[in-house]
Amino acid sequence: MYFAKTYRGWGVTTRLWRTSGKWVQRSQYLGVVVDKEKGIYEKRNETKRSRREKEQYILDYGDSYYVSESLKKDAILPILKDVFGKHTDTLLSLVLFKLQGGGAMRNAEIWYEGNAANMIFPEAAMSTQSISNFLNTMGKEKLQRSFFQLYLASVCKGKSGLIIDSTGLPNQVNMPITAWGYHDGGIEKETRLILAIEKETKMPLYFRYVAGNIGDVSTLITTISELKKFDVTTAMSIIDAGYFSENNIRALYGGNISFLTRIPSNRTIYQQLIHESAGIIESKENAVVYGTRGLFIRKRQILLYEHPAFAYIVCDPIRRGKEVSKRIMGACDLELQNCGMMILVSNVDMGISEVVPLYYSRQMAEQLFGISKDDLNILPIRTHSEARFRGLMLLCFISLIVYLKLKNSIEPTTTVEQLLLFMRNLKCKTYTDNSFIVSEVTKQQRLAFQNAHILVPNLHGI
Repeated sequence: MYFAKTYRGWGVTTRLWRTSGKWVQRSQYLGVVVDKEKGIYEKRNETKRSRREKEQYILDYGDSYYVSESLKKDAILPILKDVFGKHTDTLLSLVLFKLQGGGAMRNAEIWYEGNAANMIFPEAAMSTQSISNFLNTMGKEKLQRSFFQLYLASVCKGKSGLIIDSTGLPNQVNMPITAWGYHDGGIEKETRLILAIEKETKMPLYFRYVAGNIGDVSTLITTISELKKFDVTTAMSIIDAGYFSENNIRALYGGNISFLTRIPSNRTIYQQLIHESAGIIESKENAVVYGTRGLFIRKRQILLYEHPAFAYIVCDPIRRGKEVSKRIMGACDLELQNCGMMILVSNVDMGISEVVPLYYSRQMAEQLFGISKDDLNILPIRTHSEARFRGLMLLCFISLIVYLKLKNSIEPTTTVEQLLLFMRNLKCKTYTDNSFIVSEVTKQQRLAFQNAHILVPNLHGI
């Protein structure tokens, strides 16, 4: 018998004589040497690697601590714990990774090891394979329904005003939900992401997705119907011109849902209303102030697919002047009449000063899409599994909720990105006795903690 060192540690080898007349060797792995003289070894596959090795570092601390303490004061945390159970640490670590612009998921484990998130959420499984498995779990229909059931019950009280919009998620992945679609003047392979937002709170309520070749006009009623299954009653829908169709308008009337939308310029009713208003819209009685601009808005009562409605013909004189000057040489009369014009339509009688601000509240959806794409790195899509894609969408949706809650709780002059950047500069030094010491806070960090009513410990036991 003799000892031999292998690439994994130390082992013992024994030579045996068999009756067949041959020598054979049998090896037994002993593990990493702790005390060779006393014969003490440690097998890596039987004992977890001591956290003391990991915690002898200086880690980014302030960003994760600030977010985790903020979540403790919010109603979303009990919902996440209820839905995700033992996976909650993994979820919250990935949310933090998303908020801090971590990029591709393969970088999450590297970020986790250098951030205090590994102490705040110690049960997180952040290896690439673990994250992939977790996204598959998040993509399960039963889990997603459980989340939306609890979340929507907490944020929707009575009837809700909805803003519904969609955006394209360009990708080249091999999934049934990826298809060639036409959007914003271009054709590309994409998946359409549909988002419903609460008009008053400006918080996202619900998301769903469809293949890129399915038009917006086909998705509105399904989205409202799915929300109804979660007991969300739609009081009013503010929707883009892409959702304007006879079927959608009739369905909104049939469901007694108030709506405000824009009539596409290629519709006959649009041409008629523009022609009727030519030369008479720019009068003092139609003048309104919108922000720093002056607009002319003329209200007309009309029949919209045999239902009573109100059309609001809007003229922006500054935009009209610019467009007319560009087209005056080669445009026909109808094209010149369309310059600087749009028509909004609703089944609600509103004052002419209310309608434009209400319609442009739709921009909230575009802003949230921008946050998801630019700040939360929803793109590019790399997964080829629809289950993982659904899980990734839910992760981004929850990250968006947390992002907006942070945004609403900080000073208007500070962005979430700035907050997390200067908070990341607050470090902590870890020690082998399972404790850590937080470095001194700057004035900017101290004010942020004070405004959020968060106490920063100087010495912390793990």
